[in-house]
Amino acid sequence: MHAKKQKPANIILAVVMFLLSLFFLFPVIWMLANSFKTDAAITADMNTVKAFIPPALNGSFLDNYITILTDTDFLRYMVNTLFYAAILIILGIVVNGLAGYALAKINFPFRERWVLIIMMLMIVPTETIITINFLFVAKMGLLNTIFGYILPMIVSPFNIFLFRQVFISLPDDVWEAAQLDFCSPIKYFFTMVLPMSKTVVATVSVFTFLGVWNDYLWPSLVFTSSDLLTAQIGLNSITSNDNTTMGQTLAVITMITIPVIIIYALFSKQIVEGVVSTGSKEG
Repeated sequence: MHAKKQKPANIILAVVMFLLSLFFLFPVIWMLANSFKTDAAITADMNTVKAFIPPALNGSFLDNYITILTDTDFLRYMVNTLFYAAILIILGIVVNGLAGYALAKINFPFRERWVLIIMMLMIVPTETIITINFLFVAKMGLLNTIFGYILPMIVSPFNIFLFRQVFISLPDDVWEAAQLDFCSPIKYFFTMVLPMSKTVVATVSVFTFLGVWNDYLWPSLVFTSSDLLTAQIGLNSITSNDNTTMGQTLAVITMITIPVIIIYALFSKQIVEGVVSTGSKEG
């Protein structure tokens, strides 16, 4: 009986949440709908409901997207960004994961002080150390190289802390059993620890991807060659061009925004579980 009373309330709550989500999604809906229109159509529909409705399917429906992808280097910028993100996700999981595991499971001198230092580094703004990173990369002669872009971004105090908090809860019995099978520490980490920590691996991967995808300042300092530029720099160069129409500008912004929405939609559960689980661990 109690469950029957709850069902209508749940339906009402779901409807209210859906309407609220539409309210917050109005800017995205408007952007997506108008990215298929000409400037004249955007202006004509501006103060009407048609502003949230895409035009009818016809031969010119995808003109704005085709123009951006064929007449600019934006596709190359997106591929570059995905490539950088893939490399940083793999290296970030390995490097930060190993550091987090050492801080969680290996006893060494001043371990707790290192944890404190990492926690303090988490609150240091990126803008504070970006000059140091730039000078380091410049002195190494790595400006305008992929390695120079990636190197300062591999280690993340926040990701180390996430891994450490999750690894604390891993049972030591598994490691003891692995030792009986002559499993080395490195093999144990890759074959046992990471598979048992899929939630935090997914969380770190998503945060790394979003950080690379949305980054503008660091690649604009490191890269000068147009062949190496990222999506955010491409967005700025295209939208600041006087020859770019409003529809084309919205098309570029849509192509930048949609991947982020998709990532959040697919991995929102893992992100929440990863952050909540790290906050619930003692250490």
